[in-house]
Formats: sequence, C-alpha cells, structure tokens
Amino acid sequence: MNPKDQIRSWTREVDNTIYTYSTDPSLIDLAALNSALASDTVWWGRALPEEALKRMVDHSYNFALYVTEKGHNEQDGSSQQPPQKLQMVGFARLITDYVTFGYLTDVYVLLAHQGKGLGAWMMECLNEVLEQWPELRRVVLFTGDVYAAKLYERTLGMRDTKESGGTSMVMQKRGPGAVARKMGD
Repeated sequence: MNPKDQIRSWTREVDNTIYTYSTDPSLIDLAALNSALASDTVWWGRALPEEALKRMVDHSYNFALYVTEKGHNEQDGSSQQPPQKLQMVGFARLITDYVTFGYLTDVYVLLAHQGKGLGAWMMECLNEVLEQWPELRRVVLFTGDVYAAKLYERTLGMRDTKESGGTSMVMQKRGPGAVARKMGD
C-alpha cells in the first residue's frame, strides 16, 4: 500500500492549545496554503493559480499542521463541546516516489504559532514516517537558514553534503516559477 494512502495524525497540546499534524489530504485548506505561500513567512514561495496549487498538493505527500478551535458552550461560557474547526497553521510537503527518494519543501509554521517547538515536532513526526521506508536512499532539501539547517540536522539527521565528505553536487534548473525574494525581503 502506498504510504500516502495510510493517513497518519499526531496531536500535541501546547499552552492549552491543541495542535494536530496530519497527512489527511481532505483536511488541507488550499486557500490557507496559498495565502501562506504568498506571505513573507514563506519567503521562497508565491501564490499559485488554484488549479496549479491543487495539482501540486495532489502530487505530493503532504503533512499539515492545524490548531483546534475549541467549542464554546453558549449557556455557561465554558469550553465543554468537542473541537469545532481545524485551522491550518503549518505545512511540509514531500515530493517522493514513496520508496527510495524524497525532496522536502514548503516547510513553514505561521508566525503566530512559532516559538512553541512545533517546527521540530513536525519534523520528528515526518521522520517517524521516513524511518518506516526500508529502501529509502535519501531525502534532500534546500535551506539558506542556519537555524533551520540545525533543526533539520537535529530532527531528521540531515547533513550538509559538504560536511559528510561527499563529492556529490546539487544541481538545479530554475524555472519561471522560481522566486528571487530573499528571507526578510
């Protein structure tokens, strides 16, 4: 069975707020994802036409982070009802053959939810999935952020190819969809 067909979910409470990290494609809020791609938080991205965004998501193994808005009891003001709505506040996308290779991209946590260890938790959950792929050769990603590189090293065991003594080169062809913005621009 394709790992994409096996929906995985993790839940964590941080500061009395419930977060869910899930591979369930039916939960992905395309408008929220496109809004994040257009924001300064995802400085390497840009908004996409709806059909292109849907195709991108359909052809990736997606891990989305949600915050649960707790139910509210109108009579006494307490929060006793089950959770009502999931709001997408983070994302990670793995482009993969589900056997030997993966390219991790579009990893983000919205600014209002940063500083709570959620990015590390997201990568630990992703690593849990990757460790179940016995034929996996490598997962790659691009980052220009030293803090992010340390996070990926700590949570996923990633290494800069130069540091591992390899002679491999990472090569790329930039297309018209590449964004020239730099972090903070």
